[in-house]
Amino acid sequence: MTRIFDATTWGAELCAAGDDVLAGEVSLREESLRRKVAFYLDAEGLPLCQSSCDPSQWHPTLVTRMTSVVVSHGRAVVSIDAALPLHSSILDIAFPGAGSGGSMMDITIVDLSRHRRTLHAEVPSHLVVTGTIAVALSPVGSALRTAPSGRTVGIG
Repeated sequence: MTRIFDATTWGAELCAAGDDVLAGEVSLREESLRRKVAFYLDAEGLPLCQSSCDPSQWHPTLVTRMTSVVVSHGRAVVSIDAALPLHSSILDIAFPGAGSGGSMMDITIVDLSRHRRTLHAEVPSHLVVTGTIAVALSPVGSALRTAPSGRTVGIG
């Protein structure tokens, strides 16, 4: 089964390539291993270090590493090595490098600040701690969003 990544959700053109996810020619799994820190994808799919981005900038895709994974009783709790923007919700997730063939379940993402967000999505049957996770974000409330043209627009 081929995974479809809707650009309106993910903000950049993403495609599945075997077990990996590509943004253009950039392997999200390889880039995550190379950087070892969280990064966003810009509208062209190019990586931007999360720590170098101004908090007022909005990027809909965050790629980071998992630090803990617990799957039990049809639920998963995944801790990540990044802080999610405070005024954001999670639209979708992907696990580059984890393979396919999993189950749909409630997944709670716990960020570095211990904030939690839950969604219902597919979890691969074999997740590895320190594996890569890609998170599609959506602004909520009065968050600002950087439009693909580079100009900032208000949301909410």
